[in-house]
Amino acid sequence: MTRVALLLFSPIFSVSDDLRRGSMERSKSFFKALHELKNLRPQLYSAADYCEKSYLHSEQKQMVLDNLKEYTVKALVNVVDHLGTVASKLTNLFDQQSSDVSTMELRASCVSQKLLTCRTLLVLSDNLNQDRIITMC
Repeated sequence: MTRVALLLFSPIFSVSDDLRRGSMERSKSFFKALHELKNLRPQLYSAADYCEKSYLHSEQKQMVLDNLKEYTVKALVNVVDHLGTVASKLTNLFDQQSSDVSTMELRASCVSQKLLTCRTLLVLSDNLNQDRIITMC
């Protein structure tokens, strides 16, 4: 293999499996958190229906109302917690993708630099060969 080929096929150009796996895991983690957040909606509607029916059919309305307030606070805390999780995972995903783009830009810059080096070597090689031919004549 020539020097030029060795330069062009160096390991810096291989895309890391770890990079792909990490990005895939972050994507899965984000979508899982988003799915869990979406699953809270029907649960909250179901709980609201239950609370409404309990309140309407109960003799102890104040006790049902107090339980409803307590449940509502816990449900809101749970939703806010899930929102924070989704936001955090989305931020991590964006950060990773930004880092991936920077890595790819660096790799593209390296390829460009290596191609420029190869062109320069070819031009110098051609000039050397022409000088030899002229000297021989």
